[in-house]
Amino acid sequence: MLYTVMPVETVMGWDEGDPELVEVEVGGVLMQVLPDGQGGGVVERLLSTDPQDYLKAEFQPGNRVHLPVQ
Repeated sequence: MLYTVMPVETVMGWDEGDPELVEVEVGGVLMQVLPDGQGGGVVERLLSTDPQDYLKAEFQPGNRVHLPVQ
């Protein structure tokens, strides 16, 4: 028996690797987003140092955002 906080997929080597997250600034807030290839993406996590940014509903992880053109 193996007790670990890591997911079983990682321990057994079944991982497909991490998704390609990109760091973008949306609405003045720095975040990591998983792009969908259609000009948008899903918020994975915020990288902001402003505590007020974490209270904004539009930036909660799992929400879709429009990515700025680079």
